[in-house]
This record gives sequence, C-alpha cells and structure tokens, in this order.
Amino acid sequence: MNHPSMFLFKAFLTSYLFFLASCMEEEKSVTLGTSVLEKGLSMTSSKADKSKVEVYLITTQSVEGELLAKALNVKGQEIGRTKQILNLGKDDAKLITFTFDASVNLDAVTRYMLDFRKK
Repeated sequence: MNHPSMFLFKAFLTSYLFFLASCMEEEKSVTLGTSVLEKGLSMTSSKADKSKVEVYLITTQSVEGELLAKALNVKGQEIGRTKQILNLGKDDAKLITFTFDASVNLDAVTRYMLDFRKK
C-alpha cells in the first residue's frame, strides 16, 4: 500500500514525534556558587544548549578573575568544566558564553554551576 497520502502521513508522523521529543528535553539549570555571590554578581538569565552555556551577569562592584562553569551530574559531582576570564567594572553587565569540549558526556549533566577559581 504505497499510496502518496500514506507517505505524507508517515513523514508528518515522524516530524511530529521528533518535535515532541525535542520539546520534552529538560532545560538544565545554571546556578551561582558561593564565590560568585560573595563578589556581588547576580544572574538575570541563562541558557544551556548542547555544549554551550550562556549567562547574563550583573555586578554591583568591580570583579575580575577566572570564572569556571562546572558541569554536574545527578549526584552533584563535577564531570566537566570550562572557563572564561571575567573583568567587569562597578555597575557593569555582560553576556558570557561557556563552551564545553566534546569529551564531556552532556547526557549525564543535570545542571551547571558557576564559581571562581580558587587562588
């Protein structure tokens, strides 16, 4: 039964199922660690998409240092990290993008946390 309408139905059904699966993908949260909060930084938005994490940070005071984005699994264990150098003046803001390399198992990541590197 190779009717053209059957082909269209199968194509529609496949597309619809793919759309549903992508909608059900859970958004992974991004949180700020203690060292970030202590420096007066706040986050107004975040987006985690595949290997990239974007955050919009606002500061009340000058802040500089190496900011780490840590990928955490369901047990809260770090399974990957990436970094950006942060240099913000007083009452400043910036959209920062962190990119994780291919060796990080993104399927095992349940959330991300930002922290400053310890000196």
